[in-house]
Amino acid sequence: MSQSDTAQTVPLEGYLSPDRIEMLVVHCSDTPDDQPIGAKEIQEMHLGFGWDGIGYHQVIRRDGTREAGRPEYWQGAHVKGVNDRSLSVCLIGRNEFTEAQMNSLAALLFDWTARYPGARVLGHRDATETHKTCPNFDAAQWWEVYKAGKSANRARVAVPTLAVTAEPGPGRPLETEALFGEALDILERRQGHAKIRLTTDGYVGWAAMGDNLLLPPMPEPTHRVASAATFVLAEPAVTSAPLLRLTMGALIRVTGTTGDWHQIDLPQGETGFVAAQAAIAVGRPDDDDAVSAAERLAGAPYLWGGRSASGLDCSALVQLALQAMGISAPRNSGDQLAWAVARSTGISIETEAPQRGDLVFWPGHVGLCQSGDRIIHANAHHHAVASEPLETALARIDRDTGQAARFLRLSDQLF
Repeated sequence: MSQSDTAQTVPLEGYLSPDRIEMLVVHCSDTPDDQPIGAKEIQEMHLGFGWDGIGYHQVIRRDGTREAGRPEYWQGAHVKGVNDRSLSVCLIGRNEFTEAQMNSLAALLFDWTARYPGARVLGHRDATETHKTCPNFDAAQWWEVYKAGKSANRARVAVPTLAVTAEPGPGRPLETEALFGEALDILERRQGHAKIRLTTDGYVGWAAMGDNLLLPPMPEPTHRVASAATFVLAEPAVTSAPLLRLTMGALIRVTGTTGDWHQIDLPQGETGFVAAQAAIAVGRPDDDDAVSAAERLAGAPYLWGGRSASGLDCSALVQLALQAMGISAPRNSGDQLAWAVARSTGISIETEAPQRGDLVFWPGHVGLCQSGDRIIHANAHHHAVASEPLETALARIDRDTGQAARFLRLSDQLF
């Protein structure tokens, strides 16, 4: 056996090697069903036990919001004896889990089972010999039933962007956009339109159902587009014909790499090529921070409801920037504020100097601090993603909204 083979099969201490993951373990917090706690409270609880931090990799709150715990490359502390070969997710509650929670759990398990195809889904009670009944239902059986029921109603977006509106029909205002390769559930069909739920953020709306727009689930994506935009070309050469233009957040399946080019699957069975530097493996955060990701989109036009480099709004910019760091945030600014409050350090910085990466909220608007004196945001004043002095933005937007800005700093602790 070569030294490189040994390095791949013997994990570092505490490191969770992807090729060793055999179990995807579902837990519950065993707290009252009406107690709205989240990852932050579990982090504090587990620190109180003397642990290094929260033992779970993901936590799903009562409203379905998914919160990160330990990163997937770090062994959890959730089932004694199998932590070195498992990932874990904890549902908040004891007996009556919400529909939003179960849908969020399903989205996570679809992602995990695609990336760890050898792993099986099971509950804590079935992962080891224990007297515990956690998660208080048969997770393995539930997962098989859920998959069977959803398979006929799942699809992937087969176009660069898919318009999602509040009601079906032409000429409706844009609510959001689904990006190429993203998965969705079809909840209802009506006159050439489908009511969908986007797996990425749980957004529900209506989209057209043409044969070339949505396709039955293709194999799970392996990479996401990390650059602001990139072209899919017919051949691995810059002089080749362009086939598609994809933007940040689009999901692709890489089937091979030739030099500086990834070969990818396309919806109708064709193949195309994207520059390798434009994509990053699913589940791996960008090397840069969220602000740098947002800065890649500088100059993109402002579009209410837009979610791509061709046009986007303020909350889409923040969502895409955080997504680049492996952080799943809600779609709309109001929901992002509630989510950020739950994830914040608890330190009020409204009267202190903001720093790079802080979120700044006004009623109906959100941006990212690039530093203590600059902000980047998609806004209708500039009609673009723009960087401007924070003092200028505060004076204008405070006046327009009638409220002072609120700054929030996401916790840098693992939870």
